[in-house]
Amino acid sequence: MKDLDFKNNIEKEHSYNLTELIQLSNGNNDFLANMIEIFVRSSSEIISKMQNELENNEWQKVGLLAHKAVPSFHFMGIDNLAEKLKFIEVNAVNIKEHNHIRQMIGFIDKNMYVILEELEKEIKKYKSIN
Repeated sequence: MKDLDFKNNIEKEHSYNLTELIQLSNGNNDFLANMIEIFVRSSSEIISKMQNELENNEWQKVGLLAHKAVPSFHFMGIDNLAEKLKFIEVNAVNIKEHNHIRQMIGFIDKNMYVILEELEKEIKKYKSIN
């Protein structure tokens, strides 16, 4: 998640949708900001760990990390990347499609750089409403 050059390559469908989270928050902006902060922190950690395990060819661990990430990505409305994570989960554990998995993790990483940057702005926005 290091290169700003990726910003122009992000498609709208790869962004997030906070509708479900906003409904769940029931107008509590502190809750909303906290949930987004948790996602930002945990998704960054998972992607970083996934890349480390990938470098070590620890396919079972890559699959388990992807499995762990899928629900939170769906909840944050990042469905396109959640589906890619699901593919990684299934195929890493079954030891299939390794080259494709490497590409997908790179794709997720570059998209998440921009999405996390946008979510940081959302955090500030909801914190300032209080």
